[in-house]
Amino acid sequence: MSLGTRHRRGREIVCKAVDRVVTRAQLRSSAVRRSPRRRRSVPSRARSTLAKSWGAYVLVGRAPHVQRVSIAMFLGRLPNGMLPLGIVLLIDERLGSYAISGAALAAFMVGTTVSAPIRGRAVDRWGQFRVLLPLSLTQMTALCAFTIAVLAGGSALTLMLLGAVVGASGSTLGGSMRALWPALVHQDQLPTAYSLQAFLEDLISLAGPLVVAIVLVLASPSSVLAVAGIASFIGTAMFIATPASRAAVGRARAGRGRRPSLNTSGMRTLGTTLLCGGVVTGILTVAVPAFAKQEGPSWAGGVLLAVMGAGSVVGGASYGAAVWRSSAGRRYVWLTGAFASAVALLAAAHSMALLGVLLALVGLTYAPRVSTAYLLLDELAPCDALTQGYTWLVSATAGGRAVGAAVGGLVVQHLGVHWTLALAGVSAGTAAILATAGRRTLTPLVPGARSLPQSQGP
Repeated sequence: MSLGTRHRRGREIVCKAVDRVVTRAQLRSSAVRRSPRRRRSVPSRARSTLAKSWGAYVLVGRAPHVQRVSIAMFLGRLPNGMLPLGIVLLIDERLGSYAISGAALAAFMVGTTVSAPIRGRAVDRWGQFRVLLPLSLTQMTALCAFTIAVLAGGSALTLMLLGAVVGASGSTLGGSMRALWPALVHQDQLPTAYSLQAFLEDLISLAGPLVVAIVLVLASPSSVLAVAGIASFIGTAMFIATPASRAAVGRARAGRGRRPSLNTSGMRTLGTTLLCGGVVTGILTVAVPAFAKQEGPSWAGGVLLAVMGAGSVVGGASYGAAVWRSSAGRRYVWLTGAFASAVALLAAAHSMALLGVLLALVGLTYAPRVSTAYLLLDELAPCDALTQGYTWLVSATAGGRAVGAAVGGLVVQHLGVHWTLALAGVSAGTAAILATAGRRTLTPLVPGARSLPQSQGP
């Protein structure tokens, strides 16, 4: 090897060594510059994101009139968490039959289901003030008649008819409040506002059974229906007295050729899956009190249902505070599957403690699923029929509860509680299958389009 060749190779080796030293120095320098960003761990970033998300709730709650409307809606809809359990316990105490209890509860929910679209259309057409208060007065009268009939030992047919009237005269405060959100908050705050309303609905499902348990400790089951009627009237009166509700005038036009809100493939998917979910809650409304009576005191049924409501509150609040990148349709499919998995575990419960834990798990998955369904309503329902579209979904849930209460009462009476809980798992699994099969229908025809009118801001 010549001397020149050796010099060239030596220079190449030295240059490569220098390059490696320089590269390592640059890497160390860049690592030092990135070190402050690395020190911010994943938990700290999660806490920062969570704080910003909860701050969105605070901003929505501070908007004008939001607090008054929310409190009124909560009080007016509190009977929704009290009446199902109150009806079952009152009839069971006086007549001693879960079959009649389930039939009366089913009639109550059928009345709610059949009348919900009609009540929603009436609010859209004539305004909230002209519809909500007469409905509340009618329901108070029907509750009085129902209570008298039960105490007098009325027939099952009589109780079913009166229960249907009680359900048919229920207020539409949920749909009415949802229709007010575009006028209360900015457009970009609407998803948070809907999550807030879902959170309030979860609180109702928690507070209702707790109020029933407290009333049962202090008084008789008939007092539960009286307290529910009074709460409905006071809450409705407070709601229609708010400036936002008074400003809400009828905006839907009557027309024979008008297409119903549910007459789309996406709305049908939502309706059928919520129907199956309603069957689950209807079954649990009958099965959980029966399980509690079998294992302990009767008032423990209200506590167990309240535990499920507590899980729903936690799940709904956490879900609404998170920032999601996936589409609402995809989340709905996954959440429906998670709900089915949680319900399927209920059949394994052998004690009230274990049933309480499993019900809390069911609640954790229930609220996010329902909240996502109502968020999808923005993309799938016509903008001039939001109340009607909301009540279609509510009626689907109530119809499922009616079927679940009726079937659950018969199964509890003849086969026992555990078979009833297993039946709830079958219904939840059906909802998951339907959601998966119809996942393509949960995407709006125009991506990113919103069916809501533009908000004027607070």
